Amino acid sequence: MNKKLTVLLTNDDGFHADGIKILYTELIKKFNVIVAAPEHEKSGVGHAFTFNNPLHYQKTQEINSYQGYIVSGTPADCVKFAIGHLLSKKPDIVVSGINNGENSGLSAFYSGTVAAAREGAFWNIPSFAFSVCSEAFSHVKEYAAIVPSIIETILKTDNLSLAPRVYYNVNFPACPLSKVKATKVTWQSLAFFDDRYKRIESKTHSSGEGFVVFGEKKDIENSDAFDSKALSENIITITPLTFDSTAHQAIPHLLKLEKEDFLRGDLK
Repeated sequence: MNKKLTVLLTNDDGFHADGIKILYTELIKKFNVIVAAPEHEKSGVGHAFTFNNPLHYQKTQEINSYQGYIVSGTPADCVKFAIGHLLSKKPDIVVSGINNGENSGLSAFYSGTVAAAREGAFWNIPSFAFSVCSEAFSHVKEYAAIVPSIIETILKTDNLSLAPRVYYNVNFPACPLSKVKATKVTWQSLAFFDDRYKRIESKTHSSGEGFVVFGEKKDIENSDAFDSKALSENIITITPLTFDSTAHQAIPHLLKLEKEDFLRGDLK
C-alpha cells in the first residue's frame, strides 16, 4: 500500500481562518497534514520573514480534528520554521491557502499566500498556493474539495522533475464551481493595481488621521492565456512560477558594459 504523502499546510489569513480549516478537512482525506500558520492575519506581507527578533510558537490541542502549530511570524516564517525546526524531516508538499481573495497577476508578488509556496520551492519541495476570489468565498468548500485532485494530478504529470523549484499559483474565480467554464494553465499577468490612498480617521496615531490604499487592476491582457483575464472569465487558473528574476532578454544588450573599465573610471 502506498504511503501517504505529508503536506505542510499554511496560509496568510491566520491559523483560525475559515479557509485553512476547510482546506485541512479535505487534505486529510488524502494526505498526512501538519499545520503551521500565522498567529494573526498577515495578508500582503509578501516574502517578509523574521530576522532580528525571536519567533514563538504554540502547539494546539486537537479541536474538532484541526490542530497544528501557531507561529508568531509571517507565512514564509511558518514554512521556514517548520522545515528548519518543528519537523523531523522535510514535508513532501507545501500547500498555502485557501486565501480569501485572488492572487493573480502582479498581486502574487505582494501575497503572503504565494510567498509561502515560494518558500517551499526554495527548499525544492513541490509547493502550491490556492486562492479564491472574495466574491465566491461563500463557495470555498466546493473549491477546497477539488484541491487534492489538482495537487495529485500535477504531481503525476510527466517530466515535471525536469523543471525543479517550480511552484503553482492556483486561483478560483468569482462564481460557484458549477459556473466554472474551464481549467486553464496560464501565464502570469502583468496587470497591476493603480494604488492610491484615501484619508481616514485614525485613533492609533497622534495626528488623528491615516491613509488606506485602494485601486483597480489595470492593463489586464486581452487573452485568457494570462491568469487575470482568464480568472475574470470564470476560469480556474493554474500558473507555474519560478524565482529566476533575471531579465534574460536584456543580457545581450548589456554585454558591452564588460568592455568598460569602471574600476579606473576611464569610460569611453
